[in-house]
Amino acid sequence: MKSVTLIAPRAQNKCASDISVLTTPLSGILILATMLHEKGYLVKLFDESFKTPNYANIDSDYILITSMSATVNRAYNLADLFRAQGKTVYLGGLHVSFRPEEALKHCDKVILGEGENVLFDLMDGKYKQDIIQGSKVMDLDSIPMPNYSLVEGIQNNPRIVSVCTSRGCPFNCKFCSLKSMFGRQYRPVSTDRIIDYLLQFKRIKTLCFDEPNFTTDKKRAIEILTKMKENGIHPKRAWPSVSIDVAQNDKLLRLFTEVSQFHFSIGLESINQKVLDSYNKKQTPDIIRKSLKKLRDYGLKVQGSFIFGSDHDDKSVFQKTADFCHDTDIDFPTFSALTPYVGTDIRKEFEKHNRIFTNNWDYYDGAHVVFHPKNMTPYELQEGVISAYQNYYSNSKIINHFKRGEFFYGFETLYVKHLFKKIIKQNEDYLEYLSSISS
Repeated sequence: MKSVTLIAPRAQNKCASDISVLTTPLSGILILATMLHEKGYLVKLFDESFKTPNYANIDSDYILITSMSATVNRAYNLADLFRAQGKTVYLGGLHVSFRPEEALKHCDKVILGEGENVLFDLMDGKYKQDIIQGSKVMDLDSIPMPNYSLVEGIQNNPRIVSVCTSRGCPFNCKFCSLKSMFGRQYRPVSTDRIIDYLLQFKRIKTLCFDEPNFTTDKKRAIEILTKMKENGIHPKRAWPSVSIDVAQNDKLLRLFTEVSQFHFSIGLESINQKVLDSYNKKQTPDIIRKSLKKLRDYGLKVQGSFIFGSDHDDKSVFQKTADFCHDTDIDFPTFSALTPYVGTDIRKEFEKHNRIFTNNWDYYDGAHVVFHPKNMTPYELQEGVISAYQNYYSNSKIINHFKRGEFFYGFETLYVKHLFKKIIKQNEDYLEYLSSISS
């Protein structure tokens, strides 16, 4: 029986990904682990967000490691460690799919894109080439739903459960690499399969939807929510990513309120129309404002994300955005620096004009500035991201949440406030570096 250890590394910096306390295992590598387990392989899966073992004690035939940009240096270090022990190491995931030659310095083979269709041939040694091109899984019902029991360090009935109901995103955001990784064709999981998966959990306290946009197909979203309601699946709270046009469908909004306390993650990105147009976002500041009011009228919560650093941003953007968040009373805004991730249109543009000053992937997490903005210095952009958090996540905001009985957001706001103190402390050297190149 072949043995396989699969690893999802954790970012080494305290960064934007740590802002939410909601953490679930990465679904992609968990599906691969589930496939191997069902095929009879001896499987161990370590997601470092939950458990980091003593890797010196790992004795498996194969090591599979996934990565994003912010975690890839950690992935490379682990790959080097296992190869030094004589183990066979394969790397996959978002980052290495666009940087295979870089990854090959640390592993035996690199898998590009979606790995399900090449997994078993890979394990059987059928590929002679070092770079293996995966292919899109067109029928998502042909692959298993993730088996949480395989994740080391997670309890049998986890407090937070995630479900991926589709792959592919039809939008064309300039800063996003998911369209290059998974394509723009929308590929759904059947509704009955989703319901059967959710019914296996005795009680779901928090349900996360692990996909770019749960409401891409609104008729299907209505179908899923209706089936959840009919089957008594009512998580205490639920977190899907949705587009702002969800506010236009009252039937869908009513269903959200009947199933759970929904908290929407929405890519608002900016309140400047020129910035929105440059990102290929099909929305306006007026639509954003009116939609947020409607969602609030329905009692729905919003985590709105904003990106700073566009060529149409100047130093006034930080205060203006914070003021907008206060005025619209967004429950949980997030602020990040525009980041030229591998596989994005914005990276191609910045590389063409030599605007990227570091390829230290540890800093590719949305919390660190890695390029030269047009209308401010890198240091000013970095300070601006920090100031937006400090402005919004204040003591008065914490008190207001508690006064309204919004205890979850009160504690979450307190958590973010203290987290950013740690981020600032951890990044003192990086701030000095940004200051030096800015001057």
